[in-house]
Parts: sequence; C-alpha cells; structure tokens
Amino acid sequence: MSASPLAPPRESMLPTERTRADRAASLRSRLLPSREDLVDLAFTALLVGLALWGFRTVFFGWEWILAAVGGLLLGLLVAHLVTAFRLPSVVTMLGLAAAYLVLGGPLAVRDHLVAGVFPSGRTIDDLTSTAVHGWKRLLTLLPPVDATVTLLALPLIVGLVAAAVTYTVARRRAGGYAVVAPPLAALALTIVLGTLEPASLLAQGVAFGLAAVGWMVVRSTRSRPPLQNGAGRGARAGIGTALLALAAVAGLVVGPHLPGADGDLRLVARTEIVPPFDVAQFPSPLAGFRKYTEPNDAKLYDTELMRVTGAPAGTPLRFATLDHYDGSVWGAGSRAGEDSPRPGTAFQQVGERVSATGDGRPATLRVTIPEGGYSDVWLPTVGQVTGVTFAGARADQLASRLWLNTDTSTAIVPDRVSPGDRYTMRVLLPTKVVRDKLPTSLSTATGNLAQSQELGFLDERVDAWSHDAEGPWDELRAVAGAMRNDGAYTDGGTENSVESYYLAGHSRGRLARFGGATQLAGNDEQYAATLALVANRLDIPTRVVMGAVLPEGGVVRGRDVHAWVEVQDETGTWIPLLANTFLPDRNQKPNQLQSKTDEQKIGALVPPPAGTNPPSVLQGPDQAQNAVNLKKPPKKLFDPSAWPDWLRWLVFYLLLPLLVLAAVYWLVRGAKAWRRRRHATRGTATARVAWAWDDLMTSARSFGHALPRQATRLEQAGALDRLAGANALATQANALIFGPGTPDADDAKAFWAATNEARGDLRANCDFWRRLRSDVDPRPLFARGPATPGHRRTLPTLATLTRRTAAS
Repeated sequence: MSASPLAPPRESMLPTERTRADRAASLRSRLLPSREDLVDLAFTALLVGLALWGFRTVFFGWEWILAAVGGLLLGLLVAHLVTAFRLPSVVTMLGLAAAYLVLGGPLAVRDHLVAGVFPSGRTIDDLTSTAVHGWKRLLTLLPPVDATVTLLALPLIVGLVAAAVTYTVARRRAGGYAVVAPPLAALALTIVLGTLEPASLLAQGVAFGLAAVGWMVVRSTRSRPPLQNGAGRGARAGIGTALLALAAVAGLVVGPHLPGADGDLRLVARTEIVPPFDVAQFPSPLAGFRKYTEPNDAKLYDTELMRVTGAPAGTPLRFATLDHYDGSVWGAGSRAGEDSPRPGTAFQQVGERVSATGDGRPATLRVTIPEGGYSDVWLPTVGQVTGVTFAGARADQLASRLWLNTDTSTAIVPDRVSPGDRYTMRVLLPTKVVRDKLPTSLSTATGNLAQSQELGFLDERVDAWSHDAEGPWDELRAVAGAMRNDGAYTDGGTENSVESYYLAGHSRGRLARFGGATQLAGNDEQYAATLALVANRLDIPTRVVMGAVLPEGGVVRGRDVHAWVEVQDETGTWIPLLANTFLPDRNQKPNQLQSKTDEQKIGALVPPPAGTNPPSVLQGPDQAQNAVNLKKPPKKLFDPSAWPDWLRWLVFYLLLPLLVLAAVYWLVRGAKAWRRRRHATRGTATARVAWAWDDLMTSARSFGHALPRQATRLEQAGALDRLAGANALATQANALIFGPGTPDADDAKAFWAATNEARGDLRANCDFWRRLRSDVDPRPLFARGPATPGHRRTLPTLATLTRRTAAS
C-alpha cells in the first residue's frame, strides 16, 4: 500500500528552544495557584478543619490543634505540588509519607528529637507504631487523652490525608459532588473516634453542611453559562442562599423531632470496644487484709509502707474500691455502672492528666514507696484523681501501664508499684467523709450492687439488730451500732490460741458463720464486707474500700490500713463511712468460752480442699500458687519479639518497605505488560495498529514528552523530536488504518514490534529516575482506546448532553 503525501506538521506543534527565563516563568505559572485553585484550597481547609474539630473532646490542651493544622497544611502543600506538575497518584502517597516521617516529630512526637527539630530513630519508630497501633490505643485510653503521648500523631494523619485527598479530587475532577466525600469521611472518622459528648453541633453540623453545599454550588457554576432568561450569577446566588437558609431553619425546627435525633442514641467506637484488660486476674486486696495485721508472717504491721505529703491527716487513702461481690470476695468490677458518665469498660488506660467531673478541693500529693514498703498492683489514690505523674527509674514503664476506673478512682498498674517508686497525684479531696458517728438522717439512693447473690442468711440477724428502725438508713445505722458496740475484734491470733478459730475470708460461707455466731468476731475484712452486703440488702448502693487513713506526718504503716464502706446518696455522691463508724475497739477481744461453744455448735471453720489453689496476695507475681513448674516456651526463630533490635529495624523499617515498593513496582509494570499484550492479540488488525500507536504515545508522555492530544499522528510524530523513526511509524499507521484494503494479523504484529522497538529507544534516552517514574505511572492503565474506522461510538452521557444544550 502507498500513502499520499501529507502536509508537514503545523509550526505550533514543532519543538522550540526554551530559555531559562521561559522555564522559570513556566515553573512560576505552575506553582502559583489560580483563582479557582485558591477557592478550592479555602473550602478544603474549612471542611477538613471542621471535621478535625471532632478531636476537641478526645485530647487535652491545645497541642492537638498544632498537629491537626500542621497536617492539614502539609496535605494541601503536597497535593498542590503533585497536581501542579501532573504527577501520578503514587507520588502523592510517597510525599505524604515523607512529610509525616520528617515533620511528624516537631508537630506531634517531640520527646526524642535531635536538636529539638530533626527526627531520631526513636521518633520514626513512634510515628510508624502510632500510625498502625495508635487507633486501637486511642479507643482504649480514657478521654480526654493527655497531649504529651505519641497519639498526637493521629490528628496529624487525619488532617494530612484528608486535606491531600480532598484537594486532589477537587483539582482532578470537574464534578461538584465528589469533592465533599473525603471531608465527610474525615468527619465520620472523628465522630467514631470521639466521645459521647459532641465536639460542636454548630460547627460539625450546621457550618459543615453549609460549607459543603456552598462548595458544590460554586464548582457546579464554573462550567455553566448564565441562564438564558437573563438571570445571572447574582440571581442564582440569591436563590441558593435563600434555599440554604430555608433548609437550615427547617432542620433546626423539624430535626429534633425526627427519628434518631435522641442524643442518647449517639454511637462511638469506644463504647463498643472492650480493651484487652481483665481486672479479675488480680486478687482482691481485701482478701489479703491480714497481712497488714499482727501477728502475721508478712510483718507489715509496724513497717513503713509509704510516705504521703500534700493531704491533711485523717484523709482516706484508697488502695482499691470494690464494687462487685461474687459470693467469694468483694472485687473491682470490670464494667462501668449503668449510671456511669462513661459507659463501657470500667478500667481504661490514662495519661498524665484525667478530666475531672466532680466537686472537691484541688490538691497535689506526692507518694514515695520506701525499701521494704508497699508492693502491689493497686495504686494508692486519694479522692478523685485528675492526674498521675510517675518519677524514678521505672517512670515510663509505669506510666504506659496505668489503668484507671473513673467511677471509683481505683488505679491499677499491672507491673506493680514497688519500693523505690515515686509518683505525684493531682486530686480533688473528698468533701463528705463520715469518721466517727453515722448521721441521724441521710437521703440515700436506691439500688443493689450484690443483687445477683443470695443474701437471705443475713435477714434474721438484721431483723434482730434493727427491729425498731424505720427506713433503710435507720436500719443500717442500727446494724453499724450493733457491730461497734457488741462485736469483738480479732486478727486470728497466734497459731495455737483460741482466736485461731476465726479464719480470714469474706465468702458467703465465712460471713454466714460470722453473722450466725453468738458474738460477732473478726476484723475490718468481715465487718466491712458484711455491712456492705447488709446495706445492699436494704436497697442502699454500697461498696467496700480497702485503704488506709493518713496519720499525722503522712507515714503510712500497716497498722493504718483499714477497710470501710461507701454509700451513695440521692445526688449520686459516694460518701465514705470510715471503719470507726462500725468497727469495735481493737482491745475488745472475743469471749473465749463463747468461741468454744460456737465451735462445738457449728463446727470448726476448716475450708474444703480446693482442686486448684486460689491466687494469694502474699505471693509475688513470679510465684505460682498452683505449684506448677511453668517453663518459658523456647523462643521461635520467626517470632519478632525474640529478635535483637537491630534485626527488627532492618526487617521492618528497611527490608519490608523495600519489598512493598518492589511489589508495587512490578505489579504496575506487570499490569501494563498484560494490557499491552491483550490489545496486541485481540480485536481487528486495524484496532491493533491503532492501539499500538496510541500506546506508544502514552509511553512517550510518561517519559516526559509533551505531545498534543487532539492532533493527527503525523503532528504527534513531529512533536516527538527525540525519536528518529516517529514520522515513518506515523505514516505506516495511517497507511494501515486508512489505506485501501484491510491489514492482516501479520501487519499488526509487525507494527507492534516496530512500536516496541521505538519504545525501547525512548526508554534508553531517559535517565534512571525518569524511567522509574514511567514504570510506576498508573495512568496508561486507564487510558481510553483510540478511535478507528468502524469504531462504534457509545451514546453520550447525560452530563455531555447537558453541556451541549447549555452551550447552544
């Protein structure tokens, strides 16, 4: 076949020499945002900023705002540069990752920076770890979260990604509706990560909705001419404003009456997620009360347990608040109460600061554990805790493992508080404490914390103590008075003494014997446990507290440790009733003759043998009560926790990212090769030739050649000055497609071979980075097919018809 002579390419299509000034002007025109770019930047910043405001109830202080705004600005900068230079989307992802790792330290994780600015290895580790595991930890920490932790990287990530995606969509898509999808996703994410208290209904509801609708209106009007009836942009703006105002008023009036408008139906992730923490794994401190008494092998009665400064003498120091009775022990409940302001799991991880929800006098207490002193998982606290700061060699370890129940202000450190540890508490001191005598009247709440247990064994003794009382509080006062006046105190005595008959414990069986004896005899454990059960039996919410009463000087010894109860009044406040209100004098010993009579009547208190021994509070964490030789399993070769630090760094921060990048690289290249082979072997020979030329032009663009899109093949070949045989290939393609006759499969195969050779020449004339960029450029995968003779055109879309109608 022969082709007719064709006219040379137009002069505008020929390459021209560009001076340095021309290149600088071109670069400046690309970098400087246009008016439409500035409008999109403003709306992106506004919508993403309103979405980020949802973190207000999640974090303390203002530091999170710096991280969120920094991420928003970085995301806009990266997205603007990528869209200005028309780089592929993978460059956006790489740019966001680089910005996060380089600037995430100064903006969010500032603890281990080099010279206060540059990220260290520890900073990179914290940033990568937070990006993966921080979301779960945020949901398990008690809000608002202290801003000093690494979790400030999360607002940075949300702002960074949301701003970049939103602005990229705005610049690359002409439609007016897709741009609001990324900010809406960011808004939904901050709500899910937030609390039951909305950050701002006005900002995240009304303002966000108005801004989103306004942006869609602005973008949709860019491509529309004025209405043919004479109404222009001003009329449309007025109509739109009136409709928005009408919708806002209707929403404010009708919205509260619609289904789902009830604020109690607000759902957030932290109310549905149970953190991986089970308080039941730790023994109740009340079960080990006797280790603080004498005689006892622990010898803690006269031992200095801790030194506390900052609180007046007589202040109750809490080891643990025990609000759950299972028939064996009073323990700390794992779930928050129904009336809790924070439903869900009772114990949550906290930072150095905790939000305060009650009343009380602020105070700062300092606690020091001396050698041979207090050692347990239960962290001693006072009043309502508003912050804890650890000091000493284990400060970071203890701070990262602090769990707090805000309903009871009970704190747990699974790694145990040990001699040598120090910490500072910021608390609200209790304002209502009953120390010596119960008040004549008290308006209590109603409820029963032990309703799951059968407590009928208490009724006979309670009736005998309170037969003249009127009302639940009067009955409780009568029971407490009988315990104090008629009971006896004993810690079990020596091994062979008569008092050894009185064993430790507060199970139902032990308390049944305690209450069934002619004379009550026991210590704080039995008296407090029984009084709490009696109060709950009388429908007064009552719980047990194990702790100490601060003496003069603040030096707490074993003799200062007591157990008391707290009752809830009608306002929901828990009022401590200290041990002096119901406990008999320590010098009031049980009647020996009566002890022998009770033993003969009901038998000796010998507990039945247990198949597995219960955990003992007298043992250390490394001693198994079950006497099982627990050997550590051998470390496995493929267990990362067994690897040295340098190997983990090498694998997870070097080799693994390289493998991921290599996988992405070969995946894109493989997809291109598969697509090229598919078009070279399918369809008519004419279509294969057209695809071959079009694929060559797409490759040339990815190698950095500026080729006109709406031009003939010869014009494109003329612009491709670096390829010597471009004109010959274009002429051959035109001849095969438009010439007389129909090309066969061999002609198409030969032309594909020629274009592949030409593609190799283009690749050889590029540097390494240009070739790499071309290899990972995904745009050729989405290129539309070329038009060929006989090509069947599809029907125009509705949007195309609308534009044609408006243009006419």
